[in-house]
Amino acid sequence: MMKFTVFAKTVILLICLLVPILLLYTYANQANVDMVVEEKQQSSLNQFNYFSSQVDKNIEQLSLYGLTLLRDPSILHYRYMTESTSQYEKNSIYLDILDKLSLYQSTSRWKNDITIVLPQAELVLSTMSSRTVYDEKMLTFPQPGQWQLEQGSFTYFFTDNYEWNEKPVNTGVRTVMEINFDPMNVVAMLDDFKETQGGDPFLLVPGKDPLLNRTADPELVEAIMRDIPFDGPEQEGNHQLEVGDKQYLVSYVHSKQLQAVYVNPVVLDDLLNPMDKSRNMFITSILLLLVLSIGAALLLYRKVQVPIHRLMRGLQQIRKGQLSTRIPVDHSRDEFAYLTQSFNHMAEQIQELIEKVYEERIRSREATLKHLQSQINPHFLYNCLFYIKNMTQLGNREAVIAMSLSLGDYYRYITRGENDMTTVEEEIRLLDHYLSIQQMRTNRLTYEIAVPQQLMQLHIPRLLIQPIVENAVIHGIEPMEGSGHVVVTGMAVPEHIEGRKYTRYSLFVDNDGVTLTAEEIAELEREINEPMGEEIGTGTWNVHQRLVTRYGLSSGLHFGAIPYGGLSVEIRWFEEEQTHDESDGRG
Repeated sequence: MMKFTVFAKTVILLICLLVPILLLYTYANQANVDMVVEEKQQSSLNQFNYFSSQVDKNIEQLSLYGLTLLRDPSILHYRYMTESTSQYEKNSIYLDILDKLSLYQSTSRWKNDITIVLPQAELVLSTMSSRTVYDEKMLTFPQPGQWQLEQGSFTYFFTDNYEWNEKPVNTGVRTVMEINFDPMNVVAMLDDFKETQGGDPFLLVPGKDPLLNRTADPELVEAIMRDIPFDGPEQEGNHQLEVGDKQYLVSYVHSKQLQAVYVNPVVLDDLLNPMDKSRNMFITSILLLLVLSIGAALLLYRKVQVPIHRLMRGLQQIRKGQLSTRIPVDHSRDEFAYLTQSFNHMAEQIQELIEKVYEERIRSREATLKHLQSQINPHFLYNCLFYIKNMTQLGNREAVIAMSLSLGDYYRYITRGENDMTTVEEEIRLLDHYLSIQQMRTNRLTYEIAVPQQLMQLHIPRLLIQPIVENAVIHGIEPMEGSGHVVVTGMAVPEHIEGRKYTRYSLFVDNDGVTLTAEEIAELEREINEPMGEEIGTGTWNVHQRLVTRYGLSSGLHFGAIPYGGLSVEIRWFEEEQTHDESDGRG
């Protein structure tokens, strides 16, 4: 007998939920569509009418600024000044007018500029720094009292000649007031209206390109301008238009200030909302959906969520290294029971495999250490003994004692085989003995050890640093003429790798001896990652392989040239930060 899976049960339940909801929604939508369209036509027009009045209000405020400034006593005073007026008084009134211009400019929420031209005094006062020099062309302007869109801005002119009647410009004009504002002020308000009320509003200026909001659809605007006339006697209205398989309701309102038309197309489909009659039916369907959803949620939680949660928790424990983790098996005959059994079987096999690999790695590290200890170069010992012989013949008792003590401590440490791990502090002590021996033997070596105290108690494999320092002395300092310097430093840096927290520890061995080229450094890094050959030192290869085997990631040796000459070798390893509830997970 075929059993329904959890997925099949979920699909059947969703179908039972969707069918009655779709039927109820279709009926309600068809019954109320005509009523919604009629209401939304009036609502859209009212909203857009209010928007146009707000824009015109800001423009009217700018117009009033010009009329107020034109009658300002300071401007009238300055206009009627004579040659007998003191320069101090002229400057005071000049500064007072500029302060008033700045005040009026800042009062408006829109970005605007105000310019005053006094032809008799050949003076220009403006909030624009680029318009401070008088020019007779400033007296050539369109009819005052109307906003004009010219050269990228809306401009409005006032003059003190109230009996204008198309007289020449130079007839009795003693003051010219120019106010302009950036069309982007209107665009910003169009953007705000679109964000809050919807639609795609724009401003249609006769004879000019329309001012669009920043996210307008140019094709829609072009279709509206082509198919709908806005030059009729009506000051406002609505049109319906189909563009691109969409039905639009286009509302328009004539501007009282700009001699332009505000236009706002709205998708009719977006305006259809259920009315009171269909709302009750919709609430009923929602209640039904809620009851069925509760049943579906309980079923999904029991059959899907709980098994998935168990599997995720088991995988997290395995990822932390707790390989003994097992998941209780549910005896139901579905897919998750099979997955749980498979997970337990996989975890058991991984635990057995990891334990075998771990044991093999321990034996490999022990064999590697024994092999490293057997590869100690006897040539170093011969040179030290020869140094002791020479110092004895010269009667330098202190040098013989110092060499003997350092040599004894050095060989006592490297031949000790009871433990393959040590601390950084003990390794640094070994380096101090080794470098002291080399310093006494060559008499042209200086060194400095500056490892932070926080690294001193870290546990690392034995004989990890000394082979690198030995290479720095033999291959870096000794081939050079004159003295050389070796510096040993360290640092610890936290890092996140694949979502886990690690600490990267680094010990740097720098020398100012032989400098390797970029090609030689690349070749050296290639050789330490390949099987050991005759062209690379045993100690360098051994240290790198031990770091890679034990710590993984990008642990190992990394080389870099020092700009002022020499070579820098980084001994790098990683340790993961452990939480309090984590263990080794090996059962």
